[in-house]
Amino acid sequence: MRVTAALIDVADTLVADFDPADFLYRVAEHCMDLLDIGDAGVMLAAPGGPLRLVATTSEQVRLVELFELDAREGPCLSAYRKGAAVDHSDLALHSRWPDFSARAQRAGYRSVHASPIRLREETIGVLNLFRHATGPLCEADQRLARALADATAISLLQQTVLDHHRTLSTQLQGALNTRTVIEQAKGYLSSHHAIDPATAFQRLRAHARHHQIRIADLARDVIDGTVTLPLPPNEESPRQDGRAP
Repeated sequence: MRVTAALIDVADTLVADFDPADFLYRVAEHCMDLLDIGDAGVMLAAPGGPLRLVATTSEQVRLVELFELDAREGPCLSAYRKGAAVDHSDLALHSRWPDFSARAQRAGYRSVHASPIRLREETIGVLNLFRHATGPLCEADQRLARALADATAISLLQQTVLDHHRTLSTQLQGALNTRTVIEQAKGYLSSHHAIDPATAFQRLRAHARHHQIRIADLARDVIDGTVTLPLPPNEESPRQDGRAP
């Protein structure tokens, strides 16, 4: 039941006030609650950017994770680069990350498991699981860590797509609103100057370009009456004697 609840919580990102930081802290807390570990951390990388620490379950593990990033060595970085899980079952044994292993041991950790967060073929981060005991993470916990990492990846992708859709929707709505204002200004000019809509639009566009202003802003000013477009010479008012000027 706890596993099901955790996976549902991780998947529930379709909310208007989605907070990425809070979401990733919840992922780390679910790791602590469900897995045989002492601490957890989450690292993510923006497209083309470096790996960064975004969530931890304690200040102790935060400092170890920051050291790993600064030293550019450790199982978490290796899991990110390889796109595959790394299990360092005994930090006291000789390893290819001597500085990281020594620093993690001083913090009280004896083993580390790192599970990559992947979007299809692209690795975007890693779940870092620290234990106070030696030995590999058990197989069931490894599978669950993989499931949590996958759910995190899917949720982040889902939110990215949603944000992109919201941005497009906002841009589209803005374009539609702008078009409506321009059409209203065309109608106003057509009615007051007895010209066709095409000519009205040409007048708007020419005036906007000449004065280096946005046509939508000019259209609003025309509708509000704060700007009056000058009539072209052939549209001046007739002379008092009734003859054309």
